[in-house]
Amino acid sequence: MVKDKKPEQAKECGCFTAPHAHRATVKELGMDEQYREVSILICTYCGQRWLRVHDEVEGFTASGRWCLGAITAEQASLLTAQNAKATLEGLPWYFYGGSYFDGRVGRASGTIW
Repeated sequence: MVKDKKPEQAKECGCFTAPHAHRATVKELGMDEQYREVSILICTYCGQRWLRVHDEVEGFTASGRWCLGAITAEQASLLTAQNAKATLEGLPWYFYGGSYFDGRVGRASGTIW
């Protein structure tokens, strides 16, 4: 059950410092034109919504990569698989990681792959 907290309280939650803390998938948006998987996750503790874009080429070792960015309820309501990349790239920052990055996790902004 998601606890009802105010947006300013969400920023105090661990989900803003650890990319996988307390998140559950709430909506699969499908794949975009580049076959990236797009979904919306929500923090089960504070209710913050997150946009997740995941890409992996099965025929290539260490090709898995993902980005995870905090979005508003309004952004979530307007999201489609086709506009997810642009939405993510327009955020002030997002987490990134995966086997492509040797398992490292970081924060970035701007263009994704």
